[in-house]
Amino acid sequence: MSKPSTPNTIDIAGQPAIINYVPELGAFRGKFLGLSGYCDFVSDSIQGLKKEGEISLREYLEDCSAAGIEPYARQEKVKTFTLRYPESFGERLNQAAAEHETSLNTFIIETLNERMKHA
Repeated sequence: MSKPSTPNTIDIAGQPAIINYVPELGAFRGKFLGLSGYCDFVSDSIQGLKKEGEISLREYLEDCSAAGIEPYARQEKVKTFTLRYPESFGERLNQAAAEHETSLNTFIIETLNERMKHA
């Protein structure tokens, strides 16, 4: 049984990438996920995306090796805590997360992260 795919993603050399169409370019842009730095590629076809993605990923890994940089993002341990809040606040949180088309957990983390930038 094959694993389910995520919309707008492609696997290149074992590394996932998200694909978006860029109308200004008339082409697709891919960006690799799970890397410690930025690595993207552009093409006007699926075959081209695979070819350009392999080239970009290989060059990225070579550059990281030459510079002594870890190429892959470090996986952080996930911590949990209990949050007590009024029921009406929970309804507002759920609505805000839905408006941002994200999960409640992701919305809270992103909101806290943004707030901590200004602390």
